[in-house]
Amino acid sequence: MAVDARRLAVITGASAGLGADFARQLAAQGWNLVLVARRLDRLQALADEIRNAHRDLEVEVIALDLDLPDAPATLLDRATTRNRQVHALINNAGFGTYGPFEELPWERQQQMLTLNVMRLTELCWLFARHMSGHGQPAHILNVGSVAAFQPTPFFSAYGATKAYVRNFSESLAWELRDSAIRVSCLSPGATRTEFSDVAGIDIPALSDHAQMESSAVVRIGIAGMLAGKPQIVPGFVNILTAFISRLLPRRLLAWGAVIAMGGRATMRNKNGGPS
Repeated sequence: MAVDARRLAVITGASAGLGADFARQLAAQGWNLVLVARRLDRLQALADEIRNAHRDLEVEVIALDLDLPDAPATLLDRATTRNRQVHALINNAGFGTYGPFEELPWERQQQMLTLNVMRLTELCWLFARHMSGHGQPAHILNVGSVAAFQPTPFFSAYGATKAYVRNFSESLAWELRDSAIRVSCLSPGATRTEFSDVAGIDIPALSDHAQMESSAVVRIGIAGMLAGKPQIVPGFVNILTAFISRLLPRRLLAWGAVIAMGGRATMRNKNGGPS
């Protein structure tokens, strides 16, 4: 089978939410796709939807649990089979756990830290080396969170993972500034996806009103990625949050984060779950 010369994007966490919208919108722009997640049935349904809408595109699904130690290398091998060249990596896979830090199961938090930090970093390392090898214009987009800009009580470890993603992405963007690779970090706030259900949060009415649609976040994210922006914050409320975080005392920011999430009274469970 001949290799399609068009751009190829690898999207992790592609079975729902932002990942699925990244797939739909990149396909509409003519990108071939490799869709990665644990839930094969959802991936296949999404791939069929995209193939029906864009019959000339190549869409491959890879059911893969990124928790596994060898998963990043496996993904690179499968994405680059038949000498394919990857032109965009969308590091979207991740989840959060909400609740008092000492009461949340350590196993669940460890899984989150591994996926949100270790796997994302390894995928960047592997695919950056691949992209440097083929030398064509390429992009790495890491999905962070506006939580990276402030302390996040009851989201303590999750917010810390996103602070890592933000700083790592900006540093990597600087390192690769003279190469053909552009690195971006997308930092959305509350978004209408499965995230809050997975994390076990009841979004307060005020915060619910401020939530963005997933498709809007992705549209801004793709535009920023293709423009080579190191930091992308979608939506006025999130831009304002990021700006205010530079001005207010950290202790006050922590109080604000608790209020925005409705405090502990809105917590439905303490276990979270994978996205």
